[in-house]
Amino acid sequence: MIEFRNVSKSYDKRTLILKNIDFKVKTGEFVVLIGESGCGKTTTMKLVNRLIDPTEGSVIIDGEDISKVNPIILRRRIGYVIQKEGLMPHMTIGENIEIVPKLLKWDEQKRKSRSYELLSLLNLDPEIYYEKYPHEVSGGQKQRVGIARALAVNPDIILMDEPFSALDPITRENIQDEVLKLQKELGKTIIFVTHDMDEAIKLGERIAFLKDGEILQFDTPDQILKNPASEYIEQFIGKDRIWKTPNKLLVSDIMTKQYWTIEKRSNISRAFNLLKTHDTDFLIVTEIEGGKHLEPLGIIFRKNLIYAMENGLTRVRDVMDKDFVTIDKDSNLLDVLNKMSSINAKVISVVDNNNHLTGVITNIGLLNAISKIAPTNSEESEVDTYE
Repeated sequence: MIEFRNVSKSYDKRTLILKNIDFKVKTGEFVVLIGESGCGKTTTMKLVNRLIDPTEGSVIIDGEDISKVNPIILRRRIGYVIQKEGLMPHMTIGENIEIVPKLLKWDEQKRKSRSYELLSLLNLDPEIYYEKYPHEVSGGQKQRVGIARALAVNPDIILMDEPFSALDPITRENIQDEVLKLQKELGKTIIFVTHDMDEAIKLGERIAFLKDGEILQFDTPDQILKNPASEYIEQFIGKDRIWKTPNKLLVSDIMTKQYWTIEKRSNISRAFNLLKTHDTDFLIVTEIEGGKHLEPLGIIFRKNLIYAMENGLTRVRDVMDKDFVTIDKDSNLLDVLNKMSSINAKVISVVDNNNHLTGVITNIGLLNAISKIAPTNSEESEVDTYE
């Protein structure tokens, strides 16, 4: 775990860069530092490997105050990836990756084996790239090599300072995906600096917003999107960004609790009365226990009741539509779209962890949500895709 305890940094008595920074990064967590230029995010990150030291306060790694650790030894335990990869032009790709292992006196075969392993992990064929020089590979490939070098001695902590900002959008997205995959497979603790909100949302398990050397909010992407702590953060992320990020928009954010239920043993006349009284098109059929409607069992539409009357049926359970869909309240909007489109459902029942009814999503409500995501102006609306 990495812990900042009341950390401040100034370069003279008048220039305060960081002000009383306090936060913790859990072991194996991916944390993103974000904010406008000059907010202190890179300074904060550099405190972790003692490229700079705090003026006040302390940085603790796994219970140890790093001010008491030799900075050279500390840095060899921490991977570091910078914006322009920082490869040595006179060294081959393999030699670049092996800089720290060589300093640690790994034997040649062990170094080469590790280089091959990392190049393969980052989708660079070692038989092709190991002997190449940096000028012989693309920008995206150089950045992959920079990541491989940071991972060379298998550090527990990796620092990444705007590593992808100079890449084209497609290459950038591909490498982001690879980093996420590596994080999941290797469980490294990563502190990542960026000024790109889309990148922060995609990569971070938690995001720290900095402004003028202070952390304004430190929370999950979901919470920051839904509950920005200040007007500055709301403006930075964009007021409608939550609607532009469907994988972050949960069922519980778009469901409605305005629905009506009926017990499965009820008669058809009661169902008719409820539809009329509440001016609704459907009722959710449930079991009742202790006066509470629990697990959804089916759904009743007007057409079901008309069928019942035409065929002499008297109970809701005899005509309810059992081919209905439920979805967990913690699923996201993309999950809803997939479920609803796969069976052309008009209503989805939302359930909690106990499979108890907690809300509904209708096709109208879903289209309203999609309309907030859909492009405007001359672009074709995504709503049409789901009709």
